[in-house]
Amino acid sequence: MSSTHDFLRSRERLLVGRRFLMLRPIIVLFGAAANALLAGASPAPSQQKLALGIAFGTTVTAFFVEAWLLRRRALGERWLFTSLALTLVALAAGSLLSGGLASPVLPLWFAPVVVGFAAFGRSRASAALLAIAAAALLGIAIAAPLDAFPPLPEPWVWRMTLAGTLAALALLAVGVIGLVDAHARVSAQLERMRADVIEEAERRAKSVDRLGAHVAHEVKNPLTAARSLVQLVSRKSEERDRERLGVVLTEIDRALDTLGGYLGLSKPMTDLTLAEADLRDVLHDTAAVIEARAADHRVTIVISGEPLRAAVDANRLRDAVLNLALNAIRAMPDGGELGLDVAAGPTLTVSDQGEGMSEDILARAGEPFASEADGGTGLGIAIARGIVAQHGGRLRFESTPGKGTRAIIELGTA
Repeated sequence: MSSTHDFLRSRERLLVGRRFLMLRPIIVLFGAAANALLAGASPAPSQQKLALGIAFGTTVTAFFVEAWLLRRRALGERWLFTSLALTLVALAAGSLLSGGLASPVLPLWFAPVVVGFAAFGRSRASAALLAIAAAALLGIAIAAPLDAFPPLPEPWVWRMTLAGTLAALALLAVGVIGLVDAHARVSAQLERMRADVIEEAERRAKSVDRLGAHVAHEVKNPLTAARSLVQLVSRKSEERDRERLGVVLTEIDRALDTLGGYLGLSKPMTDLTLAEADLRDVLHDTAAVIEARAADHRVTIVISGEPLRAAVDANRLRDAVLNLALNAIRAMPDGGELGLDVAAGPTLTVSDQGEGMSEDILARAGEPFASEADGGTGLGIAIARGIVAQHGGRLRFESTPGKGTRAIIELGTA
């Protein structure tokens, strides 16, 4: 994106620079003509009038030649810089011919310098233009005592200064306003490009999610069938074979848990269907689903808390509690007590008597595959956190190494 920004900025800058150099001869022509007429009407020496006329005429002619060339050639940054630098040299010569540091031509110096700063920004080109302008002014100051022409008399000098100032303002308006508009166009183009990139990324992400969910679903079905066949064969096998098949079943269960977690995570977060429900019923329904698995792991389920009604999507909330409860069972390989509690707030708590989580894992709880459990994926917590967030609540954890973990669902906290 940075290279694109540089390209767009350079392109717009050169377009504005070309327009500035194309319009400059017309603006300078009027200013130079006004100054030439004023100088001619003044009582200045005839040689000074002639020198000023030649200087003005040469400068305007050079500008028109440059504009003619630009109709046939593309403007480059070097060309733009060279044109502005030579303009400063020409203005320095005009200043020497019309009073040095008191010259009415001095206001015109602002045009090439300011336009150059606006075009090149913080760059070597801007620094070079500043150095040229400073050197020219210093040269004029040094050469002033040797100047063969005296300052122009009043009131002609301030009249010429007014004409030069108006010409400078017109040049600045063309250059600076054009460059400001160019920067605005670049910003708008970049914003459109950024929006397009985000839209494309979202489209690709959705496509990948759909493909991943489809693949996971297609893999899960044959794994489930294979598990059933392995379990069936295991019942009729000898002890040693049953042990080996038990390892197969364990690995298949691990794969199925991972696929189930991915499918739950990739499922789009559809709008909730809110309805009054007893949160204790949500806990009882969850306990009924995991009762067999808890028994296999010698885990006792304890439900506590008074009946408490709240507007929730009971099915989605049950999914969240279920994922947290399954994590709690895995955290107690040697058995223990799984606590399911409901309290005012409303708050739902899932607690275990496992080994607890380290500070690192606790800080990353909910990130996919950030889990210390053998074969754990962390997807269950990610799913639960998303469901709780949909309810306008938050999920937090309290864990003490060696004593267990409490997963706290705070539905009343946005």
